[in-house]
Amino acid sequence: MADDMKYTVFYTDENGQLVPNGEKLLSITEIAKYRNIPTERLRYYDKIGLLRPDYVDKLTGRRFYSAQQCEKLGTIKELRRLNLSLKEIEDYFSDRNLEKSERVLRQRYELLQQEIADKLEISRVLKEKLKFIRELNNTDFKLDDPVIRELPERYALKGESNKFRTNLTGIEFMKLEEAIGGTSPVLATDKVAMTIKNSVDPDDMDSEVCPMVFCSADQADKESFTTVAGGKYVCAFHRNCYSYFGELIMKMRCLAQEHGYTLGNVGVMIYRIDITLTDNSDETIAELQFPLIKESREK
Repeated sequence: MADDMKYTVFYTDENGQLVPNGEKLLSITEIAKYRNIPTERLRYYDKIGLLRPDYVDKLTGRRFYSAQQCEKLGTIKELRRLNLSLKEIEDYFSDRNLEKSERVLRQRYELLQQEIADKLEISRVLKEKLKFIRELNNTDFKLDDPVIRELPERYALKGESNKFRTNLTGIEFMKLEEAIGGTSPVLATDKVAMTIKNSVDPDDMDSEVCPMVFCSADQADKESFTTVAGGKYVCAFHRNCYSYFGELIMKMRCLAQEHGYTLGNVGVMIYRIDITLTDNSDETIAELQFPLIKESREK
């Protein structure tokens, strides 16, 4: 035999541990314990070739791993925490160098920053919704009590007009929510709304309305999005989104006139508390918002 042929001799030490050429190997149970990973997962990694054991006993089938493999397993575990797929991890270990590692880590860092921003937005929305629900139990919270507010310019995606209180309107809302996407749970946002007529006629409750979903400025980059003008609005909360609110509109008209304005012909009704949060229609809350138009004074 050639003198440079490398031999690996396995023997057991005083503790009964398998030792090749003086290097201690770890059993599958030991490495799983050190890395807090189920042994079934290690067997799967072996099956797909991601982490093969350093030595397999041909008689018993027992798997043994080196310290270097234990380090690789730790890296695999960290990469999984970064949401890399097993295929991506396999590619990561293929022809690895510093430049390649830096590129992979930077990509994951950028994705993580976006995920953090998304989670913070969800947290903000949930906080606002919980605050609003708490305010409902506050004695200072007033329903059917119009106030004048200054609202900023907003953006929305409008759907097809349908009769109010029909399944078609609900379907349009689902289409709009899907089109906008986003990370905030719809049940916690105040972005679902519809157009509403400045009318006290009960029959107009079943007239055509236009479902709409508010969105952020960076989402409003398509021709299908519309701008909701900012400015002075008369706003009021109304219990039961599906009940008659003609009397409330009369109050809103009176408040507008007291300040030298008239109500716009079309406003929006925003669902603050709706069927995503309660099955009791008497617990639902809508906010009506009508733009104010300055009355012209004839000389």
